[in-house]
Amino acid sequence: MGHVLTPFLEPQKVAVVGVSKTINKPGYIILKNLKEFGYSGEVFPVNPMGGNILGYEVYKSLEDLPDNIDLAVSLIPADETIELLKQCAEKGIMNVLLVSGGFSESGEKGVQLQNDVVELARQNGQRLMGPNAVGPVNTVNNLVLPFYPIEYLHKGGASFVSQSGQFCCPVLEFSNSTLQLGASKSIDLGNCCDIDESDAMEYLVEDPQTSVISIYMESIREGKRFWEVSKEVAPKKPVVVFKTGRTEEGLKTASSHTGAIAVDDTVFDAALRQSGIIRAGELEEFLDFTKTFDFLDLPKGNRVAIITFSGGIGSIVADACESSGLKLAQFSKDTTEKIRPILPPSTRISNPLDCFSAGVATDMAGVYGVPIKAFMEDENVDIILSCFMVNRIWPIDFNRLADELKPLQTKPLAAWIVGGDDLMREATRTLDKKRIPVFASPERAIRSLGALWRYSFSSGK
Repeated sequence: MGHVLTPFLEPQKVAVVGVSKTINKPGYIILKNLKEFGYSGEVFPVNPMGGNILGYEVYKSLEDLPDNIDLAVSLIPADETIELLKQCAEKGIMNVLLVSGGFSESGEKGVQLQNDVVELARQNGQRLMGPNAVGPVNTVNNLVLPFYPIEYLHKGGASFVSQSGQFCCPVLEFSNSTLQLGASKSIDLGNCCDIDESDAMEYLVEDPQTSVISIYMESIREGKRFWEVSKEVAPKKPVVVFKTGRTEEGLKTASSHTGAIAVDDTVFDAALRQSGIIRAGELEEFLDFTKTFDFLDLPKGNRVAIITFSGGIGSIVADACESSGLKLAQFSKDTTEKIRPILPPSTRISNPLDCFSAGVATDMAGVYGVPIKAFMEDENVDIILSCFMVNRIWPIDFNRLADELKPLQTKPLAAWIVGGDDLMREATRTLDKKRIPVFASPERAIRSLGALWRYSFSSGK
C-alpha cells in the first residue's frame, strides 16, 4: 500500500463535486487550473445540471462516474458532507478533499459537524484532507487543485505544508515569481480533521523531488506523534516551521479560521530544538530559510568569508555572524596572495574584505570574482557572503560572474545587493536563477546561512 497522501497528490482519476460555469467560482477555477497546467490524470466534474465546462464532460451525480476514482474534491456546503461521504463510500471513493468551510472554525455547531464527518469517514475506511482546505499542488504531475487562480508555478525542491486555507497559494506564487523558488508540492491541510502535518512530513521525506519541507502551523493535533515523526524526518531532510499563535491574540485569530487548539509556545520551541527542526520567527525568515535550504548545499563548518564595498556594512555583517553562530574565517596566506593583485596596493586584506577601502577597482567582476574563487579554494572558509553595490557607472556582469563561479562552487555562496531598484531587481533575478540566493539584507542572509550551518551540525551531515 502507498502512503495515505499518495491518492491526494498522485491520483490518476479526480472527481470535482460542485463545479460551476461561473468563472470566478471555486469549482470553475479548479477545473481551469487543472486544464491550464496540464494535469496528467483524468478529471470528472460533477454537477446536477450536467453539460460541459472547459471541455470537460460534467456528470450529473456520483453514481454516473466511472469506477476507480482515486480522489473526490468536495465543494458542496458543509451540511451536505455527511450525505456526500455516504455516496462516495457506495461508489468506492475512499479519499475526499473537503474544500468547504463551516466546520470547527465556525463555532460549536461546526465542531460537532466536523466530529460527525470524521466518525463516519472512519467507519467507512475513508481518509479526509481538510475541511476548510485549499487543494494540493504537485508539480511533478501538474496536479493543481486549489480554487485560487494560480499564474506563477514552476518546479523546484521546496514543499510547503499549511494549516491555513489561503496561506499556501499566495505564498507559493510569491516564492515562484519573486524569489525564483520553485516548488515540488503544496499541501494545505485546513482544519486537519484527519490527515495532518505528521502525515505530510512522512510523505515528503520520501519524496525525491522535495529538498526542504516548510510548514506553516497554528496548532498540533497529535503532539506525541508529531514529535516522534519530527525526530525521524529532521535528520534526513531539513524541516522549517513557522508557527503562529505565540500570543493570546495570535491564537485567538488562528482559532477563528481553523479552530486551532492552544499549545504552550515555550514547550513547543524546546521540542522543535530537540527534534532538529528549524524554527522561523517571522514570514520573511520562513521564506529565507526555505530558499537557503533549497538552493545551497550544507556547509562543513561555520567559518564565513565576507566581501563588502563598505567598512560599515562589514561591521553589520560581523555583528550578525556572532548572533547567528557563525565565525569570521581567517584567510590563508595563499588566499591573500591571490586577492592582492586585483585591488589597489594599499587595500587591507582582512575579513570582512572591504574591496573599496582604498578606492574603486577597474574590473568590477574581478573585484568580486577573484576573492570568491580564492575563498572556494581556502580550507579555512566554509561559507561565503558577497555584498554587491550596483550602479551604472561601475557595472557588474552578473551572468558572467555566476557562470565563471559555477564550476568552482563547492561551498554555500549567498549574496546581498543594494542600489537602484531596477538594477537590484535585474541582478537579483540573474543570481537567483543561477542558484545563488539573494537576500533583502545582509542580516537576513547571515541568519539564513546560520540556520544552514546549525542544521548541518545537528544532523551530522
